[in-house]
Amino acid sequence: MTGTVYDDKEVVEGVLVKNLTTKMATLTNDEGRFEIDASPQDSISFYVFTHESQTMVLNEDVNYTDIVVELTRKVNQLDEVVVQKEVMPVFRKQEFADTFENQMQKNVELYPELYEFDSNPNGNINFVNIGKRLWKLIKKDRPKPPPFVAITLEQYIVLFKEDAIINNTFLTETVKIPLEFKPLFIDFCISKNIDSQLLKEKNRFLLIEEFINRGKEFLELLASEKE
Repeated sequence: MTGTVYDDKEVVEGVLVKNLTTKMATLTNDEGRFEIDASPQDSISFYVFTHESQTMVLNEDVNYTDIVVELTRKVNQLDEVVVQKEVMPVFRKQEFADTFENQMQKNVELYPELYEFDSNPNGNINFVNIGKRLWKLIKKDRPKPPPFVAITLEQYIVLFKEDAIINNTFLTETVKIPLEFKPLFIDFCISKNIDSQLLKEKNRFLLIEEFINRGKEFLELLASEKE
């Protein structure tokens, strides 16, 4: 069985063509072409994460040589992912100020000698001034961290296509993911909501480490499915 996979605009590279009957699989090349062993009544599936999947059952009276398969593009359709937001404790300035002021007042009443200003350099420390300075530092607005944004499907596609390090060779030799499972691995990474901050050049080693760790999880998942 041979053929070419298209969509409404162009040929589609990297489509996973799988004989569901014999479990054999292949990928379309950069011209969208594929070749796979198949017999009548075999079920052939076509899968790529950017398009709607398709399955056909081969008829006995049809010649499946140089066939044309058309896939429909997905329009920003991703599997629903449930994201649980970590609830961080809220710092309430006014509540802290009231508590701090009350505590300072109690300390002044209990230990007035510690809060008396002494011009003698060897005398007591002026804790009131220290407390005021500390409170001014606390009141300063600290820079907020950038909001969390996960790496998108489009960013994964560009990354594996254009990056000099994180490419198909990195995927197969370092992460140990067979090339025919690349689309599934990208879908797996999307479900894990990897931080897009890792795409920055300064975080490149962290991104490589993330892919290696996710690769181990993905391979364990494949192994469990085979069992």
